Amino acid sequence: MSYAIIRNANYKKDNLAGLYKHNERKNTNYSNKDIIRDNSVKNYSLKQCNTTYTNALKILQQENNLKGRIIKTTNVVCEFIITSDMDFFQRIGEIETKRYFETAYQFVANYQNLGEKYILSAKVHMDETTPHLHLVFIPVVHIKDKNGNEIDKIACSEYWKGKDSYRKLQNNFYQYMTEHGFTLERGKA
Repeated sequence: MSYAIIRNANYKKDNLAGLYKHNERKNTNYSNKDIIRDNSVKNYSLKQCNTTYTNALKILQQENNLKGRIIKTTNVVCEFIITSDMDFFQRIGEIETKRYFETAYQFVANYQNLGEKYILSAKVHMDETTPHLHLVFIPVVHIKDKNGNEIDKIACSEYWKGKDSYRKLQNNFYQYMTEHGFTLERGKA
C-alpha cells in the first residue's frame, strides 16, 4: 500500500539561499545522485517564486505588516516535502499525479488558516527517483495583540504549537487527500 507523505523542515534566514538554489535547480552540481539533470525540464511550479526566498520573505513582511521578532536563530520559513512512492505515481499516471500535488497545495494553503499568499514557492521535482513537491511557506499565525487588534505574525513555534502538532498534520493531510479521491494509507509519523 502507498502512503500519503508530508514532512516538514524549518529554516532560518541563513538557510534560504541554499534552499532556493536547490528547489529552483540553480546549482551547477548536486551531491544528491538521485537527480537526473536531463529530466529537470519536467519539473514545474504550482506557485513560482519570481525572486529569491530571502527577497520574497522581505516583501511579504513589508506588504502585510507581519509581526514577530526575527533574530539569527528564528525559523522564518517551513518547507513541506510532499510525496508518496513511485508505484503510486506510476499507477495513477501523469494527470492524477499533477492533481495529487495540486490537491496537496490546496491543503497547505488552508491548513491552520495559513493563506495562499504566505506560500513562497511550490515546486514539483520530476527529476529524481520519486516525484515530490517542495512547498515553502512562511509560518504565519493570525492572532490578537495585547490591545485586541488582529495581527499576522511570523511564529514557527506557535504554528507548530503542541507536542502532537506533527501527528495532527499527518492525520489532516491523510484525511484531506483520501477525501479528494486518492487511495492511500496514513504516513508513518
